[in-house]
Amino acid sequence: MRSNRTWVFLFYLFATFLISTVCTLAVREVFSLFNVTDVILGNLFLYKKLTLACLMGVSLSIAVLGYVIFLNQALNNFVWQCIEQLSKVAWSSVHEIKKSTTIVVVICVIASIILGFFDFVFGWLSSKNFFLG
Repeated sequence: MRSNRTWVFLFYLFATFLISTVCTLAVREVFSLFNVTDVILGNLFLYKKLTLACLMGVSLSIAVLGYVIFLNQALNNFVWQCIEQLSKVAWSSVHEIKKSTTIVVVICVIASIILGFFDFVFGWLSSKNFFLG
């Protein structure tokens, strides 16, 4: 089991990624609103270019998260309390999860077969005008 500090770090890392994506999209929209050309600064990965909007969005998200982590103590306490409560949860074992998943899949298959049968029968009956006489 990971320590609480690791979970909080992962939460803030995911939040940074999410906020940076939203901020990058917002900066791109502002650029298009004011007809500003987005400059390509270099290659970030093989498929993605590092643009000025991306750099500004990531910088803005780091600033927002820096405020949240260091200055907003109430939200920081809330995250720590959530992690503490999650550590108290009795999680199911892998065997129980596999067994429950198998049961759900089997019941879904049986229900789809039954519904398919009724659909076929009522479709056949309606094509023969059985209900209309």
